[in-house]
Parts: sequence; structure tokens; C-alpha cells
Amino acid sequence: MLRYWKIPIIFDPTVVMYLVIIDKLVSQRPDLVRYKPDEGFFDVVREHVLAYATEGVEPPKQIASAVMNIADDMMAGRETVIRAGDYISLMDYTREMGMK
Repeated sequence: MLRYWKIPIIFDPTVVMYLVIIDKLVSQRPDLVRYKPDEGFFDVVREHVLAYATEGVEPPKQIASAVMNIADDMMAGRETVIRAGDYISLMDYTREMGMK
């Protein structure tokens, strides 16, 4: 049986769930709370999620778990959220790409 779901052209994963950052982590990674993701960050996330969900394109290893979690929310019809660990890997990945 084929299962169909509506995949939005644009999604807005601006909700960061479970983002409880302890003092020890903040002292090691102050960038996690210093910078707010910009539109470029969400463009990168959107690109990888939609490629994975619509075409089956495997995301880069560094962000594969994050992309799959977001795509899972989207395909299940749940509110799309970014979990704290996923947020960290996505921020690291976009910084490696030269984005702030």
C-alpha cells in the first residue's frame, strides 16, 4: 500500500525543542547561545530536508540525524521542531560552510 503525505514547499523549523544548555557546555561552546540562526541557516536546513524527503538524497553525515528527525516530523504531520542536539550539529555544519 502506498502512503502519501503532503510535503510543504517551505517549512519553518524555528522552534528549538529541548534546548537546555548547562553551564559546563556553555563555557565550552559559548557560540551556541551567542548567535541566532539567520535565514541562511534555515535555507540550508530546508534544502537538505526537502532533498531527503522528496528525492531520497542522503544528507551529509554531520547533519544526517538532524535532517532525518526534521523530515520525520514533517512527513508525520507534526509541528516541525529542532531538538537541541540537532541544533548543535546544524550550527556546526553551517559554520563549517562559512556561515555565521
